[in-house]
Amino acid sequence: MKEIKAIIRDYLIDEVVDALEQLQDPPAITVSDVRGMGHTERSESSERFIRRGRLEIVVPADQADEIVRVIVERAHTGRNGDGIVFVSDVERAVRVRTGTEGHAALK
Repeated sequence: MKEIKAIIRDYLIDEVVDALEQLQDPPAITVSDVRGMGHTERSESSERFIRRGRLEIVVPADQADEIVRVIVERAHTGRNGDGIVFVSDVERAVRVRTGTEGHAALK
């Protein structure tokens, strides 16, 4: 299993989620509002941290590339601050309600 974390422009979250929902096997998605700063030049804004959205998705390893492709395509504006996507291995998943483990816990 793979965990995908994407930090993207907050106003593009709905567009990215809509695209992910159109996939043949859409993933479960957790969305959070976050603030942070990257390695780009700061704007004239007085805010120290920039508002972004964070998507967290855990999928079987064979779906990870497709999920990342959709996120990158839909979140891309070509400007500094478009965001970043992280992909990590997930060692174990357990559904709290049923105790189901592994890939079955994702459904």
